[in-house]
Amino acid sequence: MKEKTKEKYPLKIIKDKITGICKAATSIAKLNDETKNIRRELSFIEADYAVLLNDIKGLLSEAAKRSKKKTDPRLYWLIGENILRFVERLDDLGFYIIKQNKTFAADIGMSESSLCKIISFRKKISKLSMLDAEISWSKYRDNKAVRKV
Repeated sequence: MKEKTKEKYPLKIIKDKITGICKAATSIAKLNDETKNIRRELSFIEADYAVLLNDIKGLLSEAAKRSKKKTDPRLYWLIGENILRFVERLDDLGFYIIKQNKTFAADIGMSESSLCKIISFRKKISKLSMLDAEISWSKYRDNKAVRKV
């Protein structure tokens, strides 16, 4: 039997320039879905997104403290992991973020290309335990890391 694909709705994260609070907005079509409490879903997403940003900013702060030394690649793996899990939760709710990487990058305060490298890195390395803390983030980022056997 053919499985029915779930329709996904666009989600836009809007950051208030004055308060810094992020709001989630979606399409009118989704708002007309009477089987769901859309306000509750959007409220959950807003809270979840705020936690995500806080966690990532904390990890970036930790990475910045270590910048004089070799930055632990596990910090960047954790950032990628947090983002991928958030995207999965959105998918479970039937949403996707419009201009996802651009949105994340702007709200985190980094370039979109840096964010793409972090996400790509996390997708390549499935487990945190696969990383060697002795190898710098830049080697992993540039695909020049040679793992010990």
